[in-house]
Amino acid sequence: MADIFIPELDVPVIFRQQPVSLPGDLRPVWRISVLMLLLRKCCTGGKSSLRRLHVLSWAVRSSEVSTMLLNAIDGEIPPDAVIVRIEPALNRAVDFAIGEGLLRRGTKDRVELTPEGRELAESILADKLVLAREKRFADEVRYSVTEGFVKSMFEQGASS
Repeated sequence: MADIFIPELDVPVIFRQQPVSLPGDLRPVWRISVLMLLLRKCCTGGKSSLRRLHVLSWAVRSSEVSTMLLNAIDGEIPPDAVIVRIEPALNRAVDFAIGEGLLRRGTKDRVELTPEGRELAESILADKLVLAREKRFADEVRYSVTEGFVKSMFEQGASS
């Protein structure tokens, strides 16, 4: 086959690296701040399993998902009917928070707030403009998402 020449396409091609916009819910600063808030407001003693943090972190991302979780808490839908998205971004935020001294690993898969993490959580709570939607979600949920509830979300459907 002969080479085809198209004069209109005979222009130099330039490749430039462009900044990539990262959605807000994937930004480490947002994730870590929400993580501190959730541990402080929704987890007794600022301690939680990673599995519960995944549920809370997943639900805080949108009002639709928050409503679904609240419906499961209220018994309007069975807990195992809620399909939770496990996101690697939360695991990275936990690792960054540990690296920054805001969290420490507990027994098994648990993490807990350090004094520095508690201080950050309190400063987030003190500012009424920071994470307002996330704070409303945490106030609605409070301590309702227990480890037992989370276990029922993941294991009840597997046993049926």
